[in-house]
Order: sequence, then C-alpha cells, then structure tokens
Amino acid sequence: MIDTIRAYQHHKVGLTWIPVSPLWRTLRKVCNTHVFASMKLDATQYLRRNKIQELIANVGKSCHKGEAIKIGQAIFDTTINLLSNTIFSVDLADPNSSSAQEFRKIVCDIMVEAGKPNLVDYFPLLKKIDLKGAWR
Repeated sequence: MIDTIRAYQHHKVGLTWIPVSPLWRTLRKVCNTHVFASMKLDATQYLRRNKIQELIANVGKSCHKGEAIKIGQAIFDTTINLLSNTIFSVDLADPNSSSAQEFRKIVCDIMVEAGKPNLVDYFPLLKKIDLKGAWR
C-alpha cells in the first residue's frame, strides 16, 4: 500500500484498502445489499440510459457544429453526472461550463498526486523526513 493512502487515512475506511475484518464484512454487505443488488441496479437503469443518451446528444451537437470532441471530458462529465444523480439527484457537471472542466482538472491532479511514487514507499526509513509533504 502506498504511503499517500496511509497519510490521508484512506486505509482505515476505504473498502479496497482495509483488511478482511468485521468492518470490511459490514461494508461489503451494505454494498451488496444497497448498491450492487440486481434490484437496485435495475431500478437505476433508466438513469444510466438517460445519461448515455445525453452524451450521444452532446456529441451529435458538436458534430453538427464541426467542433472537436474532448472524449475524456465528455466521459468524465457523464460519469460524474451519473454518480451525482444516483446520490444527490442532480447533475454536478454541465458539459458547456468551464467549471466542469476545472473540476475535471482538479480530480485529475489529485489522481496524479496520489499516484506519484513516494520514496517512502521504497525506503521506509525516510518516513520521518516526509519529502513529499503528504503527512503535513
């Protein structure tokens, strides 16, 4: 497990990081019952279909205008809107706004920073020095 995950305490609560334990079993049961159950997935199928239709419509509009399509941005907006609609019943990313592009850049920057190798991952003795500044 990389040091950045430990620095932000994600290893204590993230389902992908915590070891098999009663907490892990509880979280897994909640996910299987409330998130990934066939009935729940079937209930939100219309939402997924609707978001894909919106994506196709936006691509079609761009094609008619002769504009280039930023595939990464379009997929990101669709994914964020699908998740935000599932959780909050509202779109968080408007494909026509600059704030959606800024949000994507922030998320990408976070992923890049979290994924950067840290010397501590290879040399645990350097943990006290905190060269990356992850523990500050």
